[in-house]
Amino acid sequence: MRRAVRGASWMVSFASWPVLGVLVLVPIVIILMLLAGRKPVPAAGMTDSSDATEIFRGANTLYSEGEFAEARTSYEGLVESGFGGADVLYNLGNACYKLGDVGHAVLSYERALRIAPEHGDARANLEFVRATLMDQQGRVETAGLGGILERTWSELDPVMLVVLASVIYGLMIITIIIGIVRGRMGGWPLRLSVGFLTLLVLVGAAVGTKIYRLHAVHEAVIIVPETGARTGPGQEFILEFRLHEGTKVRLSEQRGDWTRIWVSGTDLEGWLPIGALEAI
Repeated sequence: MRRAVRGASWMVSFASWPVLGVLVLVPIVIILMLLAGRKPVPAAGMTDSSDATEIFRGANTLYSEGEFAEARTSYEGLVESGFGGADVLYNLGNACYKLGDVGHAVLSYERALRIAPEHGDARANLEFVRATLMDQQGRVETAGLGGILERTWSELDPVMLVVLASVIYGLMIITIIIGIVRGRMGGWPLRLSVGFLTLLVLVGAAVGTKIYRLHAVHEAVIIVPETGARTGPGQEFILEFRLHEGTKVRLSEQRGDWTRIWVSGTDLEGWLPIGALEAI
């Protein structure tokens, strides 16, 4: 009788292999799709990455020689041609700062960190420039578990978080397979599976937070020396407060040539002309 039961359990495990195989492949497919979506698409004028590399090196040489305007033009050309990686944007930010264009410097650093949150140099320079801005903004802290996750994973790339989640997911599936092969899921396979599931939920929440901030939260940077926020979308409305270049804001809605904004780290809201800012 014992032999028959054991044989039945092996049959169940054998029948489960296709399903488990699909479950293992799902996160791999998601990772590949994310990586494919992050690949820059070159413009028609520059299809060879070796050309972009030469231009990047030439721009770096111009920058080292103090030709900041020419270097900026080269970096901007790379961005427009679809080769605006984190390093290119970081160097563009440095060139803009050297030229006194603080607004576009902050914008370039922010864009570099959108691509590579782990870019330490871009983050350090952004914090340095922020400390010199006329509009000092406090950091917005999310309360509760969401805040803990956001602070913990803030500098990790979304793709890396998905890879981490996939590893945890794979270990959980392996543990379940071992439990099926043993003929019972009690004992350590059950406890280990629950542990992996808990970690998977935490990392999944972090991934969700990152994706939400990247796609649902629309932010911009003030790129003009000074602009006035008004109570409505037009010059005829009351001037509420003024903002200066480099200040980061969140976008709410748009009406004609005006957009409603909220100043990050404050309770200030108002309407700004679209030409005064540029989306990150």
